Amino acid sequence: MTEPAPPLEPAEETVVETPPPVAVAPLRPTWTYFLTPIAVLIGSGIIGGFVLLGWAIWGGGSSTPATVAANPNGADGGFSSAATPTPSTTLKAVFTGYAKQLGLDQAKWLNCIANQATADIINKQIQEGAQLGVNGTPTFFVNNKMLVGAQPFSVLKEVIDDELKGSPTTIDGYSATIQAMAKQTPPYFKIVGSKPDVSGAHIEGSANAKVMVVEFTDFQCPFCERWYQEDLPQLRKLLGPDVALAFLNFPIPQLHPNAGNAAMAGQCAADQGKFWPMHDLLFSNQATWEGLSSTS
Repeated sequence: MTEPAPPLEPAEETVVETPPPVAVAPLRPTWTYFLTPIAVLIGSGIIGGFVLLGWAIWGGGSSTPATVAANPNGADGGFSSAATPTPSTTLKAVFTGYAKQLGLDQAKWLNCIANQATADIINKQIQEGAQLGVNGTPTFFVNNKMLVGAQPFSVLKEVIDDELKGSPTTIDGYSATIQAMAKQTPPYFKIVGSKPDVSGAHIEGSANAKVMVVEFTDFQCPFCERWYQEDLPQLRKLLGPDVALAFLNFPIPQLHPNAGNAAMAGQCAADQGKFWPMHDLLFSNQATWEGLSSTS
């Protein structure tokens, strides 16, 4: 029996037309940082930055952090939003509340947020993705096999299983479903020349695993959130000595104005050994913070 082709509904978020550079107000806090998604700038040849302004202009002192309560049985790593932010709540207030709930040293975390070096780490990951051909989120690499979009978990599982058995070198080694994905324009699956560099990635499972699933993602991307909710729990059952997951940032601020801020929040949580709890908290509560203002 011939397997059906994958659904044609969108499974990733990508930028088709690159907007002009963002106009920046003459505010120059010392911790202003730049996140430049290189892949989405290449098409128009723009050499410029999309500016993500720092904490100093993230709301005023009257903002109230959203309340976050422990949820030991939740699928979000033990945390869930317990209150809807009020209109005056800012992104800074919510993310600072998350950091507090995770038990982070807030002074250290805020210093990390204000550090250009943190943004440089994220920029490096974006550039790595661009060099590998990433132009939308989520995009996965299973060793050197590129899988685009929040595809059904059965597809990812097939690729993982094949890597464990010996890593096919041609498309013919895969099912009809994956072969159909490879023939689409642009392709949703292809074999690439090399594995991603995961030296700066956040890894769950063994760093020496035979199969490394590398995820380039955006915390505000709805398809990434869907994959987190539906597929990551299944993948986590496989993680261990043979299979691992590596997370690399690929925020697209043209579509998701708060994505860069979320990436910074996650990276700075990682400095205190809390990346994955912050990762789960950000995705589980995407609807809470995605529409918040960073300035009012």
